Amino acid sequence: MTSPRLPRRLLLGAPFLPLCAPALAQTWPARQLRFVVPFTAGGSLDVVARLLQPRLQEMLGQGAIIDNRPGGGTVIGTDAVAKLPADGYTALLVANSFTINATLIRNTPFDARRDFTGVTFLVFNPHVLIANPALNLATVADVIAAARARGGLSYASSGTGTSLHLGGESFRAATGVPMTHVPYRGSSQAITDVMGGQVDLMFANLPDALPAIRDNRVRAIAVSDTARHPLLPEVPTFDEVGVHGVVSNSWFGMVARAEVPAPILARLHDSITTILAEPESAARLAQVGLTTRPMPRAAFDAFLTEEFDRNGRLIRENGITVD
Repeated sequence: MTSPRLPRRLLLGAPFLPLCAPALAQTWPARQLRFVVPFTAGGSLDVVARLLQPRLQEMLGQGAIIDNRPGGGTVIGTDAVAKLPADGYTALLVANSFTINATLIRNTPFDARRDFTGVTFLVFNPHVLIANPALNLATVADVIAAARARGGLSYASSGTGTSLHLGGESFRAATGVPMTHVPYRGSSQAITDVMGGQVDLMFANLPDALPAIRDNRVRAIAVSDTARHPLLPEVPTFDEVGVHGVVSNSWFGMVARAEVPAPILARLHDSITTILAEPESAARLAQVGLTTRPMPRAAFDAFLTEEFDRNGRLIRENGITVD
């Protein structure tokens, strides 16, 4: 049987494709790098980016700029990177929203699972369940009992579909207690209203809630992490008190176009991991309640897959929409 003939343009191009990636990797970086942050300047992810920026410039021998592109629930910045060449010169800094939006926001102009690959995990901060002090809720058991006795408690978040919202849904799924979600536009006003009693509870980013906890304006009930946090050593984890399966946290990472050559991804991963392990970097992050969670690239990709799946289930099972 005669083999099917391929078009001449494919035959001519075929040897070229596998040669491009090694050549690109050998000369990388030959020009300025760009790190797109799909949030406004001054936020936690932007702070992490600017901590990395000067050291990456030193280590890689090229300039590195931070490009803030907020809007559309991070879709605008993500789409911008998805449309750029996969040459390793642009990377995207992401948070939980990257994996949440894959299910929550329909008809995005990109496929987050398909179009991107993990570069490195950056930092993590657990959420802390806080309550209005007037409720006299000291433990998770108190919260569960009060929710059942009163026919439900209200909990605030920084917006529908945010990691704080899904933290509340994770708690509700783990305990079966009735909870009413009250979305806000950002964490600040939500925490203020927990202090004022307009809403009962909130899963809050630990750095955001820490001042109010220390001033006794809110009560810290439990931390969603595998161990107690050094900034709140007296506050137990959910697992410690026998409530398992509560996942509520904020994490930041870096991804790039899926077609970026593996040697470039590896070099970027190794450089960032080295910077985050430096004592000065770790100390600066710890001051704001952020911790590093170093992991190989393959482990970060597995983590992203788990987050896509877990968040997708929560969104579908609870009928969460942004319509």
